[in-house]
Amino acid sequence: NIMSFIVYLVPIYTFRKIWREKSSAGHTFVPYLVAFFSSTLWVYYGLLDRNGLIISINLFGCIIEIIYISIYYYYAPHNIRISIS
Repeated sequence: NIMSFIVYLVPIYTFRKIWREKSSAGHTFVPYLVAFFSSTLWVYYGLLDRNGLIISINLFGCIIEIIYISIYYYYAPHNIRISIS
């Protein structure tokens, strides 16, 4: 769980750069979308298995990935926003 927590926080440097430059050009949102869906599936599995550790770390992953995707979308160029929507 500690390693999963660290893995979810690794993109902070990328998003700090996006935040400073006010642009997400040159970056893709696909890895963050895939990580979000992966976390969602693990939360579902944790609910089925009634495993609180799996649920907690992956719920954190879902929330952090939503934040990453939101920041990406906010700073994305107009043409990319249209293709994402």
